[in-house]
Amino acid sequence: MESLFEAVPFLSAYRLSFLVLAGVSLITLIQNFATAPLAFVNDEQVPGVPVRFDHSKLSFRALRTYANSAETFPAFGWALLMAIVAGVSPAVVNWLAGGYFVSRIAFWIVYYLGVGKPAGGLRTMVFVAGLLCNFGLAGAAIWFLLPNFG
Repeated sequence: MESLFEAVPFLSAYRLSFLVLAGVSLITLIQNFATAPLAFVNDEQVPGVPVRFDHSKLSFRALRTYANSAETFPAFGWALLMAIVAGVSPAVVNWLAGGYFVSRIAFWIVYYLGVGKPAGGLRTMVFVAGLLCNFGLAGAAIWFLLPNFG
């Protein structure tokens, strides 16, 4: 056996979702690594000290973008895995995972560039789009698990 996809063939239909999960994980790790040069090199932020609030500073936006990714990634990962385990349609899971990925990429770009208002603007809209995809995954997982409960 070379992969879990060979041992459990039905998982192959979810390959795109697993790719998204790995991609979101990798990007979050890259963001973590990038916080040092983007936030600390120019002394705008101090390691170990609460973030200095200033949306106009890339240092603030870099730290908050990474923190947001770290905060939202576990909920996405678990919702995705539970939807797959519950047997939610691969098409639904893959579309929702893809939608989540696209919205997160848009969120990161908008946040890093500092485009729009800090709240209620474009950044909020793309964040909510990803959140809705995540709600869809979690809701579908629960829906498919309920009939078999007990």
